Amino acid sequence: MKRYKSAALCMALVMSLTACGHETAGNENSETGATAAATAETQMGRWIESELDLGGREIAGGPTLMEDGSLVIFVYTQDSATGETGALTRLTSDDNGETWTEDNPGWSDAVEGFISHVWVAPDGAACLGAVTLGEENTYQLYVQMPGQELKAIPLDQTNAVQHAVFFQENLLLFQQYYDPAAIHNEMISYNPETEETQTFSMDEAASIGGGVAPTVAGDKLLYLYYSEPSMPLMELNPKDGTSTQLLDDLSDAISTGALTGDEEGALYYAASSGIYRLAPGGTLPEQLMAADGTSLSVKSNYPVSLCRAGNGDFLVTAMNDNASYKVYRYHFDESLSTKAETTLQVWALQDSSTARAAINVYKQQHPEVDVTFTVAIPEDAQDQATARNDALTQLNTELLAGEGPDVLLLDGVAYETYAKKGLLADLHDVLPLDALQKNLTQPFIEDGKVFVMPARFSIPVLIGDAGTMDTLTSLAAMEQAVLDAAPRPNFGETSSDSDAELAEDQKYALRLTSAEEFADFLLPVTAQAILKRESLDEEALRQVMTFVQSVADYYNIKDYTKDIPTGSAQSWTGTDVIAIDSSQGEYSDLGYAKYGWFNMQTPFSVLAMARREDAMDYNSSKVPCEIMLRPGLTEGVYTPGTLVGVNAGSAQQEAAKQLAAAFFDTSVQGNYYSDGMTVRADCLSDKLDSVIHNDMYPADIFQGNLQDLLDSCTTPVVVPALLRDSFVQHADAIIQGQETAEDAVKGIKSDIGLYLAEQQ
Repeated sequence: MKRYKSAALCMALVMSLTACGHETAGNENSETGATAAATAETQMGRWIESELDLGGREIAGGPTLMEDGSLVIFVYTQDSATGETGALTRLTSDDNGETWTEDNPGWSDAVEGFISHVWVAPDGAACLGAVTLGEENTYQLYVQMPGQELKAIPLDQTNAVQHAVFFQENLLLFQQYYDPAAIHNEMISYNPETEETQTFSMDEAASIGGGVAPTVAGDKLLYLYYSEPSMPLMELNPKDGTSTQLLDDLSDAISTGALTGDEEGALYYAASSGIYRLAPGGTLPEQLMAADGTSLSVKSNYPVSLCRAGNGDFLVTAMNDNASYKVYRYHFDESLSTKAETTLQVWALQDSSTARAAINVYKQQHPEVDVTFTVAIPEDAQDQATARNDALTQLNTELLAGEGPDVLLLDGVAYETYAKKGLLADLHDVLPLDALQKNLTQPFIEDGKVFVMPARFSIPVLIGDAGTMDTLTSLAAMEQAVLDAAPRPNFGETSSDSDAELAEDQKYALRLTSAEEFADFLLPVTAQAILKRESLDEEALRQVMTFVQSVADYYNIKDYTKDIPTGSAQSWTGTDVIAIDSSQGEYSDLGYAKYGWFNMQTPFSVLAMARREDAMDYNSSKVPCEIMLRPGLTEGVYTPGTLVGVNAGSAQQEAAKQLAAAFFDTSVQGNYYSDGMTVRADCLSDKLDSVIHNDMYPADIFQGNLQDLLDSCTTPVVVPALLRDSFVQHADAIIQGQETAEDAVKGIKSDIGLYLAEQQ
């Protein structure tokens, strides 16, 4: 992320250097008689984020800046349980997005179906896309020019239209569709007056991603498209659909839709690092607003549109990981000082979307406070282990000196040791403990005190056909189930989904192909048995490494050629994004494995668990499935995440504790950020209701009780990084035939000896 020096910082440097040429304050300069006291004018102006209240409605179009300076957004209601939709409503703001009024444009009564898309021009011209649901859904486009009646556009095959823009005398429609051979992008040029139509292929300009979505910048049409690893900036010729590349990569851009232009030809775009401006004909974008402390910085918030208000404020529409859209307003408030009087520091080894969301909530509640978020291990660190050790060494030094960050995220850190040494503040007086899920939070409460609390959690689970997992009650039983099934084939250089379906007697128990996968499968359910506070249980470790050796030998993993993993992400209206990796997919998607496994991050996972009777036929019936805690050496395990603590030595402890409390605010806990489930009982209950009691995506194939599964989670297990690193090293040696299980036990015991000594 690029960082730019603020005006306040530049002024501070200037004043510091200037002061060096003066005498001590209070002494008069013999020549001027003036005092040497240096003063600096406080720099004013700061970007403030607020969220528009759409009343739970879906966005059909906008925000858009009109010629008269007003802003418009089009929304409609949709019942998340039934899918039924309501009439279109127009929201209008005459004060740059601060307040909004509502009216009915009357379009819903004039079209068939419901209006799902609206594109408007600054002069009021509008293009509507209406969907009629039935056995065969139909999609009809309409146009209304200023002062004229709404009329249907006489075009066939427009179901794939994803964007529209009015430019000069024409309406340009952009659609993307697929066939077995390629992805096609087309531009349809339609004249609303003459109804003349021309269609142009754009495949040479953009072949992947969300298609072409140009914006008007002065007298040009500009757009972005995905071209890994860059996002080229293109100029579109509306006469023939050809494109000219202006820049081979627009700095920090991540979205093809979150860009807009102005009358002078400047281009503005939103990214996870901030909002930028590219001058007409320029090559170096200027960052107008940094994303730190805003919702843009949350990785799960993907910007899909950008609007610049008449006064220079911005409105960004973002899609999050529960497939919902939110509109954020960014207002430059000149009444606030550029630099807040108080700054809180948040520290974490890895980035955290929940942390960024909590920071945003806190800053909206306390605009007088700045918050910085330090991610100690860079994503591009070549040696993650060394980077982690260096980060922890620095943190420990600062904390022991009574210094350091104010709020700590202790994922991957020995948080129990920090609490024991008195380095963490008690949070019981600021956390909404009565609102949190008791079985998840009780293990973190000792003698009424709370030194660390997880804001998220996940569950290591096993899935399979209903009635097939009753005997899988232990790690030994799981090992035997692997040996009783067929060995997993070596799928080689190609993904397994390109091979013929396996016969029932050829199905293997589960996917395990590498030391990393063994660690992911075993350690969440065995680490606590292996490491019991200040000692290592060799027998527990021996059981685990024997499992590795038995499965590795039976599967002959040593001779596996490159195995390309399969994976997907699924999402529907009103659901969280469900990530399906290979360990689950070889059961759910391919039907090759008898069981699947994954870390359950959302209750919506049950919607994508079941396999089909015929994996190659998408329309075949689903097989009823079950879910259970993954067999291991500890009962009731769950994985706590986003472990929040406050530095006991913080000079701003009360403010830091209030920031820690923001992690458990309903506005944070009620949203999904792909980093675990909510620990609030009310939010978790709402989530379960949304999964089980919805008519659009029935979960009746799932055989079981989700609430019982969640209630069974009573033992938090955090895998120390050193144990995982050592496990992976020795598990790989077992796979390669370089060590036996007994050798691995001795090696791991030696590796973590220092760690155990530090726990004393």
